[in-house]
Amino acid sequence: MLKSMLFFAVAFGFAACNNQQTKEPSETAQPANAVESTATAEELLNKEWKLVKLNGSGIALDTSFPNYPHLKFTNLVSTGGNLGCNGFGANVHISAADSIKISEIISTQMACPNLDIETQFMKALGNARTYKITGDTLALNDDKRETIALFKKQ
Repeated sequence: MLKSMLFFAVAFGFAACNNQQTKEPSETAQPANAVESTATAEELLNKEWKLVKLNGSGIALDTSFPNYPHLKFTNLVSTGGNLGCNGFGANVHISAADSIKISEIISTQMACPNLDIETQFMKALGNARTYKITGDTLALNDDKRETIALFKKQ
């Protein structure tokens, strides 16, 4: 009797394990970011994102700036744009649904009277760790998930 009960317990265990392995692909759970990260990241591309807030404050540009600060993602590994006076380019690494790292930022070296916005903008780009797109708004957030740069799609 004991051998019979042991046999049924082992058989039941194998059947339960086997049942778990034979689930249909539609029944298995997908990681939440499997499709969303690509779709969300793709939303960054080929749009000019105009800087509207930096570190919680609106942008007040020096009238001598030839351009409005903006960025544009041409692909998922690089970005470029204008800091206001100087153009820039940078590498981009997107590794999760909302994770972003902007690095190796280089810019032209034009002399402009007030480079405070440019300096803050470059620092914000370098400190960005996550991003969020809501409608026509892009937020870059630091490692505490606090918004450090806010953009509007143009």
